[in-house]
Amino acid sequence: MTSRQRILNAVSCRDVDHVPLLLRFWPMGEKNTIPFEWKDQVRRVENTLARGLDDTLLLQPPLGYIEDYRADLVPGVQASVRMEPPRDGEDYPTLHKEYRTAGGTLAHIVRKTDDWIHGDDVYLFSDYNVSRAVRNAVETEADLEILPALLGTPSLAQAEAFRRDAEALRGHARRLGVALDGGWVALADAAVMLCGMERILFAQMDEHRFIEHLLDILLSWELGRLELLLAEGVDMIVHMAWYEGTDFWTPANYRTFLLPRITRLVERAHAGGAKYRYIITKGLAPLLPEIMDAGVDCIMGIDPVQDRVDLGAVKRQTAGRLCLMGGVNSALMLSSWSEPQIDAAVASAIRTLAPGGGFILFPVDAVFSDAPWDRVEAMIASWRRNR
Repeated sequence: MTSRQRILNAVSCRDVDHVPLLLRFWPMGEKNTIPFEWKDQVRRVENTLARGLDDTLLLQPPLGYIEDYRADLVPGVQASVRMEPPRDGEDYPTLHKEYRTAGGTLAHIVRKTDDWIHGDDVYLFSDYNVSRAVRNAVETEADLEILPALLGTPSLAQAEAFRRDAEALRGHARRLGVALDGGWVALADAAVMLCGMERILFAQMDEHRFIEHLLDILLSWELGRLELLLAEGVDMIVHMAWYEGTDFWTPANYRTFLLPRITRLVERAHAGGAKYRYIITKGLAPLLPEIMDAGVDCIMGIDPVQDRVDLGAVKRQTAGRLCLMGGVNSALMLSSWSEPQIDAAVASAIRTLAPGGGFILFPVDAVFSDAPWDRVEAMIASWRRNR
C-alpha cells in the first residue's frame, strides 16, 4: 500500500497492510533534536517516508490559521500595529493592532511577553492571544457586525497564489504517494482566539444570541474556505477542535451550538468527496456520541495520559464507525519514560485499538523539537515490532 491508501483505508475503518504511524512535529524552545529537515512540509514527508512512517501534506486556504496571515491583504481592510511601553505596574509593553473596514474598526491589544512569537505583530488567529489579551478583537455585538469584512472573499492575488500552491502540493502528493489534507477549519477555536476564553465561557451561558451570531459568521466563512479546498481535490478536511471539548463546553451547549454547525461542515466535505478529521485532545469522552452523529470520520488526539481516555471503552463505543488516531501521549512519554515503558504503551495501544481496523498510531499532541530522539526511536522500534 502507498501511505495515502493506508491512511485513507484506516480512516474508513477498512483493512490495512499494517497499522500506520504518523508523527506531527512542533517547535519547542531553541533546541532541535530531530535529525532531519521537518519545517518544510515536503522535505518532512520525504524524510518520514524514508523511515517507513506515514505522513500527509496540508493545503491551507486563504485567510487560514497560517503564520503569514495579514489582514491588509483582505480587500477593503487596512491594518496597522503599534507598540506602547508598559503602563505603571505592568511588566510588558502592549501591541495595539487595528483592522479598519468600511463598517468600522476592530482593535486587538495584547501584552508582548518575553515568549511572544509574532515579533511586533498581532495575528487575528493565534493561541498566543488568548492568555495575553488586554482587549480582544471581538467583544461586542457591534464588533460582530464588523467581523465579516475581515473574513471576506479572497483577493485575486490570494486566490491565484492558493491555486498555485494547490497544484504544486497535488504534484508532490502524487509523487510521494501521500494523502492531501485540507485546512485547517475551526469553529470554537476561532471563536476563542477572536473573543478570549472568558467571553466565550460566559456568553454560552447567558448570551446565546451573541454565540449564535458569532458561530454563524464563522460557519459561513469556513464553508467558503471548504469550497476552495474541495475544488482542489483534497482527500481529507482537518478541523481544529482543541477548544471544543468539555473543558470549555457543556455537553448540552455542545449539542446546541456546535453540533449542528459541525454536521453541516462534515456533510459538505463528504458531498465533495473528502473525509473529515477532527482534532480534540481533551474533554472528549462525553462528546463521542455527538461526534459520531455528526459523521466525523476520524478523531485525532486519543490520549490515555493527558485526557485519561479509557482506550478499550472508546474502541468498543466507536468500533467500525470512527477511526481513532492517537493511543499514546507525547509530552510525558517522550520526555521522561524509559524504553520499557514506551514499548508497553505502544504495544498496549496497538493491541487495544487496532483490531477490526480504524486506528492510526499517533503520539498526542506532537513530537516536540526538543524531545530526546532516542525515545522517539524507541517508540518507532516498538511500533515496528507490533504493527
